Amino acid sequence: MSNPNWGEIVTTTLAKRRKNIADTISRNNILITELRKRGRVKTADGGRTILQPIMTGVENANFQWYFGREGLNVAGQEVLTGAEFPWKQYACGVSISGIEMLQNSGESAIIDMMLQRTKHAEKTIANQMHKSAHGDGTGSGGKEFGGLGLLVSTVAGATVAGIPSGTYTWWDNKRLATGGGAPASATIMAFMLDLMLDVSRGTDKPNLIISDNDWYGAYWSALQAGQRFMNKSMAEGGFDNILFNTTPVVADGGQGGYAPAGMKFLNTETIELCMHSKRNNVVIAGPRRALTEDSDTIIIAGCGNFVIENRMLNAALSL
Repeated sequence: MSNPNWGEIVTTTLAKRRKNIADTISRNNILITELRKRGRVKTADGGRTILQPIMTGVENANFQWYFGREGLNVAGQEVLTGAEFPWKQYACGVSISGIEMLQNSGESAIIDMMLQRTKHAEKTIANQMHKSAHGDGTGSGGKEFGGLGLLVSTVAGATVAGIPSGTYTWWDNKRLATGGGAPASATIMAFMLDLMLDVSRGTDKPNLIISDNDWYGAYWSALQAGQRFMNKSMAEGGFDNILFNTTPVVADGGQGGYAPAGMKFLNTETIELCMHSKRNNVVIAGPRRALTEDSDTIIIAGCGNFVIENRMLNAALSL
């Protein structure tokens, strides 16, 4: 039989570490860090899907130049639609066996043991969130969050949030393929400049470029030592970077990194991480006892997805 204090102790311990989970996720992923910094990590109360209102990209046909008493166009215009992103769920169990309960019968001993296991669970959740941030939502049988592989795709015409971008071209991101292997230091800046100009619209332009290691290295080599400037606040947060004009370029393909070959030019003001308000890295109920096993398990769970409101202001540079 489980320690009568075990459930209360562990549930309280895990509940106090909710912020640690969020912080661990942020520290491991530059995209989520930037979204959190810009207030783009939000919660929603429910609904069958995460509904994101978007402008269709089609101009209002009522606009006209006119003179004097000329009649004005006032017809109704459908300029808004909704992109529907599915809720995705994850869970991570933290377990303790019967013998461990007996061996750690004191409250402080249980807390110390569970803190170590909780930290491990936090790192696991952070790593999986990092993976999904670069994925296309098809991982684990389509259960993973749909990340940059979906929202800022290297493939034209993808259907995202129920809207086929092959039909509605205003719902497609920009992209540029180099047509070969990873670009050399002599050519990479030209590719980057072409794509940056193509995806920018006045002051709306990418404020973050995420790169794999090879492409980051090519850009590094293209610059003279005196040309390598960085975003200091981002560097102080643990993310080394080099500025491309005024936009930081961050390598996210190192140990435990999942960035695919290429670069993603991101306008983070168009992207959000949306979590369900009742399932945002929370402990589901109390300890769960297996019917045929002498152990209790606490489950940390989350529900949400990445969403985007304007794909055209983001771009992918790939092979």
